[in-house]
Amino acid sequence: MGRSVERLEGLALVGTASIGDLRLQTPALLESGPGAPAGPALSLRYVEAPLGLRHLEIGDGTHRIDLEYPVPAPEVVGPLGGATPVGPHALLVRTPLPRELPDAVRTLRPDLLIWGNARTQWSEGVPFIAGLQQLRALFGGDPVLWAPRLALPHRIPLLTYLGIDLVDSTVGLLDAARGVFLDETLGQLDPAIARTEGRCTCSACTALPPGPLADHTAAVYRRAMAESRTAARTGRLRELVESRLPSEPALAEMLRYADRDLGELLEERTPVTGEGSRPYVLLEAHRRPEMVRFRHRLLSRYLPPPSKSVLLLVPCSRTKPYRFSRSHRRFYGAMEGLFPIERVHVVSVSSPIGLVPRELEDVPPARHYDIPVTGHWEESERVAVVAGVRHLLSSGHYRSVVVHLDPVEYEFLRTVIPPEISSAWTLGDHRSTSPEALTALREAVGGALQQEKPVSGGPLAVVREELREVAAVQMGRAGADRLFAAPVRLAGRPWFQRLTDGRADLATLREERGLFHVTVAGARRLVPDPPLWVAVDPSLPLTGDLFVPGVRGADPSIRPGDSVILLREGALAGVGEAVLSGRLMTELRHGLAVRVRHRAHGPTDTPINEEPSPPGPGPVV
Repeated sequence: MGRSVERLEGLALVGTASIGDLRLQTPALLESGPGAPAGPALSLRYVEAPLGLRHLEIGDGTHRIDLEYPVPAPEVVGPLGGATPVGPHALLVRTPLPRELPDAVRTLRPDLLIWGNARTQWSEGVPFIAGLQQLRALFGGDPVLWAPRLALPHRIPLLTYLGIDLVDSTVGLLDAARGVFLDETLGQLDPAIARTEGRCTCSACTALPPGPLADHTAAVYRRAMAESRTAARTGRLRELVESRLPSEPALAEMLRYADRDLGELLEERTPVTGEGSRPYVLLEAHRRPEMVRFRHRLLSRYLPPPSKSVLLLVPCSRTKPYRFSRSHRRFYGAMEGLFPIERVHVVSVSSPIGLVPRELEDVPPARHYDIPVTGHWEESERVAVVAGVRHLLSSGHYRSVVVHLDPVEYEFLRTVIPPEISSAWTLGDHRSTSPEALTALREAVGGALQQEKPVSGGPLAVVREELREVAAVQMGRAGADRLFAAPVRLAGRPWFQRLTDGRADLATLREERGLFHVTVAGARRLVPDPPLWVAVDPSLPLTGDLFVPGVRGADPSIRPGDSVILLREGALAGVGEAVLSGRLMTELRHGLAVRVRHRAHGPTDTPINEEPSPPGPGPVV
């Protein structure tokens, strides 16, 4: 049956999966030992087996699967990497896997991967991350991955984030037998103190006298899994992972290895859209995939609008987007009436995101982050800002730079601006909105604009350039250029922009989303070689949303939330919004792949076409 995915969080595939007839929610807990499991947990039973064999039984009370495999000697180390079928639906794997796997193994599509030496590889650090990478590269995202005898309650969030679908409570029960009190937040605690202080409210800890530590251990595993599942379903699993790092140094070590070595895979599965406000408190948060992606796309896809000739660097604000903040409204008020103001390029400087040009303020995560403000910059933060400023200066058309930043805090930027570009620092201290600072800002910007001429085409031509850069960040330079090729008109309001050709909408942009939705008319401009494409089964009537079985191929650069173009045998079939990454669309066997928004006319399609552009298509720009 395979699995279907409701949400992506890190490498976790939150949803449902099947192992033979056994259906389960992922991620899931296998409760070891006697007794019926509680809540959504599954049972893991060790069945007596002949010497040299291990026999396991996984069940939910109704269905079960039996697993039997030889025990390597010595078991802790195990043999060199390999893969062995251990049942009709399961494969025992030990990493690193050999380059040449037997054809009988390579062609298998197991429901379950049992990572036999995961515990040993975890203790070695980097080999664990390398093993994860190899398993997902070879077998894709569809099989359920179980890392036996590795999980402790405080490790469950990180294991879940790294894509371990099944964890078991075996190690915790062994610890309980030795008198160890486990805590999902702090790791190991003194049981006498923890129970005296009422640290745990499970039935075993509140009983008089306290019950067995094994009962407490089972309860804390259930809490840890429930906490991880809740965080995953609400989009806060990474935050939970970061909050658990102090409980064990190995967690911070493993997360650093993962961000470094699995960064591309993590970014691939991270949605390009966002909502609400997310805290970025620890330095580990600066490495989150969405932050890394924004900084990378700024350097690789974004170019300053050609009409911008005065670069204005300003501090960020707690309010997002920045333009709604009190400080930024005062900046704009100070420059009111200056001519030609459309030549000024306002760029905010912030940690951990780096630089945020005014036109990208709604592009996630620029609209959705919150940080502690101390005025102290780490070296990694300075590196990101310096790289961004150098990129703007080398690829833009600036003739002058105005720096409205604290001269002490941002001293590291002084050597970045080349001497041949006129520059002015407008602050004497950190007070950017004082009357003296705003006066200096107006004088510096006004002086820079004295040598500038109005933009040919007027301010709307500049808006067109800015929107084109949003599209470039979203879909790449080539796609943006084709989408914005003349004739193009702008219509709508600042919070809801419509890009039209005068007859039909090509794309729409709502500020709360921050990215374009491409229409069928816009997609026609991008065919025959569109970015972010999904190939649809030629025999499939596209009457609703597109599910994984109907996908015949997908652009690997697709990220969840991307506006994608549906193709049938190379011809345009429709447009929609990706639910999965492009790679997962081809790796999974079930589940929703694309929410279809509009369909092109075709013999197998429902007669739904793009809506005509509303009256008043807007001026040609």
